[in-house]
Amino acid sequence: MIRDMRVITGKYIFDGVNLLSNKAVLVADGIIVDIVNCDKVFDKSQIEDFGNVVISAGMIDLQLNGCGGVLFNDTIDLATLETMHQTNLRSGTTGFLPTLITSPFSDVEKALETVKEWFKQFGNTRGVLGLHLEGPFLSPEKRGIHPLEYVIKPSDEMLHTIASYTKYYPIKLTLAPENFTPEQIAYLVKHNVIVSIGHSNASYEQAQIAFDHGATTATHMFNAMSGLTGRNPGVIGAVLANSSYLGLIADLLHVDKDNIRLLAKLKPTSIYLVTDAVTPTATDMTEFDFAGKHLYVRDGRCVDDAGTLGGAYITMNQMVANCVHTCGLSLEQTLAMATLIPAQFLGLDSEIGKIALGHRAELIALDLDSFACELV
Repeated sequence: MIRDMRVITGKYIFDGVNLLSNKAVLVADGIIVDIVNCDKVFDKSQIEDFGNVVISAGMIDLQLNGCGGVLFNDTIDLATLETMHQTNLRSGTTGFLPTLITSPFSDVEKALETVKEWFKQFGNTRGVLGLHLEGPFLSPEKRGIHPLEYVIKPSDEMLHTIASYTKYYPIKLTLAPENFTPEQIAYLVKHNVIVSIGHSNASYEQAQIAFDHGATTATHMFNAMSGLTGRNPGVIGAVLANSSYLGLIADLLHVDKDNIRLLAKLKPTSIYLVTDAVTPTATDMTEFDFAGKHLYVRDGRCVDDAGTLGGAYITMNQMVANCVHTCGLSLEQTLAMATLIPAQFLGLDSEIGKIALGHRAELIALDLDSFACELV
């Protein structure tokens, strides 16, 4: 006999593509077993109605530096990952890639080992879905707040070290392709490293070579990459010209609302929202240290003394609200950018990212007025 059957409903059910009305999700033992018409439920007292909400799969953040008062770069250990996970749950994010920005390669190795230990204990069922290494193989010119002293060119030995961990969990590596040979890109792809172009001053041709050799995504589109001009389409042009995924920080500070609208039209099934959040997110902290600098939270921005942005102060549900209310995107497209598309990108859409038979019931209720979230 099935134990712990739940019947969950709200104003809408978002199945990953469509908003469904008058439907309920049946959950047994933590797994979705069906979506049914509410009027077909025999015992109406079983129904848990969350009201004016959309019931959705939990959101997935593929670029999270820190939150809840912790930063992965500062303290690379399991306790930091746990704090990030628990903080995420309060705003509806049930899966994430902890992100290590440019640092000594010894920190990269420590991060690889830490996430390996997490997966040994929990697999991918407790928030952490893999690891995002944002650097250290970046462009000095486009490094942003990343510390210059740790920006390096790749050695084959370093790439081998990173690639050796893909047998344990997914690894996304943000890199500047102008610093790599085509053979090095191909080696990473062959060994299942997800190659993402970012913090790059590459020409269109250099970026295209990376895509031709297996790069599949771009890190925080528009930010820290060579721009689209008449004589050099740059990294931005190459991303738009290829069937690649792209991460997008929709805090309305990193990217203008009109560029978000444009991307939503040009790449409607390829955008995944990322917070790029840092230490103060989901706290009342007003200053913190990041990448060897002292930063301040001012008017919702995380900035250094020169005004350079250092990550973001935002949660996934707040970005969903921005996309819907300010950018005018549909709720369906925006929720897909926060759930199904990142799951597809990681190859996990048979387990998470949508409400479908056999998927994990990592469900949230997103309030349609306030966009506040609660776990279901």
